[in-house]
Amino acid sequence: MDSKEDVRLLFKDLFTHTEYKMFAKRLEIARRLIDGQTYEEIMDALKVTARTITTVNNTLMTRGEGLKKVHQKLVDLENKFQRKREERQTILERRVRRKMPAETFLADLVTEGIPEVSRLITKKLKQRSASRDLQL
Repeated sequence: MDSKEDVRLLFKDLFTHTEYKMFAKRLEIARRLIDGQTYEEIMDALKVTARTITTVNNTLMTRGEGLKKVHQKLVDLENKFQRKREERQTILERRVRRKMPAETFLADLVTEGIPEVSRLITKKLKQRSASRDLQL
């Protein structure tokens, strides 16, 4: 099983739709119990009975090494995904962020300065041309 899709295909082959949903709920119950949530919180969030939670809790207490290992792997994957999301957000913010005047000084000088210099040169040339015409 190299990818999430491989595991998903295997589970779809092994479980009926209802069994698949219950498996996912039991896994989520285990994760929430490991994270310290109460029975009431889990019952409200997942719409399961106390008996289902107790069954999963007993499994966690007696053996449950596989569930704990899967939980840790999922936490690691979620953290990795969150870090990548934050990195992408930071990159986007850098692109959109308004730059400080010191960061744009040369670019502003070029974009605003060249037209201004060009206007001054044109004005000076017109003045010279006008003064030459008068001297004739």
